[in-house]
Amino acid sequence: MKLRPFELALIAIFGALGLIALALLSTYKPNPDTTAVSLGSSVTIWGTVDKNAFQQMLRPLVEATPAYSVVSYEQKDPSTFDDELLNALADGIGPDILFLSHEQLVQYRTKIQPFSYTQFPLPDFQNRYIDGTEIFAMNDGVYAFPAVVDPLVMYWNRDILSTYNFITPPATWETVVNETVPTLVKRDFDKTIIRSPLAFGEYRNVTNGFGIISMLLLQGGSKLVMEENDTYKLYLNQSRSGAGQPFESAVTFYTNFASPSNPLYSWNRAQPNDRLQFLSEDLVLYFGKGSEASSLATQNPNLNFAMAEVPQGAIATIRRTYGTFYGYALLRSSRNSAGAQIVMQELGSVANVEALANALQMAPTYRSSLSTGSNDQYGRIIYSSATVARGWLSPKPTITNDIFTQMVEDVLANRHRPGEAANDAVGRLREVY
Repeated sequence: MKLRPFELALIAIFGALGLIALALLSTYKPNPDTTAVSLGSSVTIWGTVDKNAFQQMLRPLVEATPAYSVVSYEQKDPSTFDDELLNALADGIGPDILFLSHEQLVQYRTKIQPFSYTQFPLPDFQNRYIDGTEIFAMNDGVYAFPAVVDPLVMYWNRDILSTYNFITPPATWETVVNETVPTLVKRDFDKTIIRSPLAFGEYRNVTNGFGIISMLLLQGGSKLVMEENDTYKLYLNQSRSGAGQPFESAVTFYTNFASPSNPLYSWNRAQPNDRLQFLSEDLVLYFGKGSEASSLATQNPNLNFAMAEVPQGAIATIRRTYGTFYGYALLRSSRNSAGAQIVMQELGSVANVEALANALQMAPTYRSSLSTGSNDQYGRIIYSSATVARGWLSPKPTITNDIFTQMVEDVLANRHRPGEAANDAVGRLREVY
């Protein structure tokens, strides 16, 4: 069949276009993922909380946005965390982000890059997060994006309380002193403690001794620690109202429970660890963190326990408990600061904070999240406690624990009166800031 000139021209044109298309396809390179470029090759986070909880949060994020596969979380042992971090920073191989608690803030403040209040205005911070998170908002900027809080709560043995006709756990300290302890303590003829209502008075065998004493300080209205002229000023024994000495009062009340001459005597150094005693049903009330609930249930499936808010003073007008606040802090030494900041913003979003809080069994720090409440068995108490939880700017936790241990033991050994021991502790704390 003979083709006409017009048809030959069309065939030639389409053939040329086909060759051009093949050439373009062979040299085409898709535009790179701008998110992946901005995140860099890796963003490393170090912390001490459960890595499985972090993975539960990260997995859906990576599935939705593969660029976040460069983000990794490394769980560190709290007992070796400080040495590992300092060695890594010295070698130039440290993480980009710390997922730290406010209890580590003073210790690592000089290594953290704060966000100025131009970048993150304080009113925006306050409107977004619950009040206790302001511990991360210091004089020169925001040192961590708040994520979750683990409040101190009270666990109670349902069977023991109901056996002695207590329908509900004690809600006030007056009830603890006048009803709970006198009714539930069991001692033999030589004052050997057989069953304890609560583990107050000692420090070495009380899992959350620091949190309990801090809770009493907060409920007593202590001014705690403030920043003044680039230094930390300690006002532990000074009340916001100007009346009383809250640190002395807290130490006095706490140690009364371990003084053999006091009617409240129900705990001593010979007792096993308080958490173990609660698990073995030899302790009626256990003051622990909200995140401990699942592990308590797992360790003793037969333990019939529940969670409640910590007691308050009968005439208290403001509820308070102690809380451990966690947040994302950018290290000054980060080799990928731009990528790390994007990751902090994403992981600090409402959805991811709520996912992490659920995985850790803590409370999210967003006001909007807490306002919706929780239907979880323990989440309701954790959420309500989170709204009244506070912390304070203590020095390195190991040092603080040593000072508190000596303070408590000085009182119990009659080396110091509670007021003297409290003032001595303040003096030693002041030296280590």
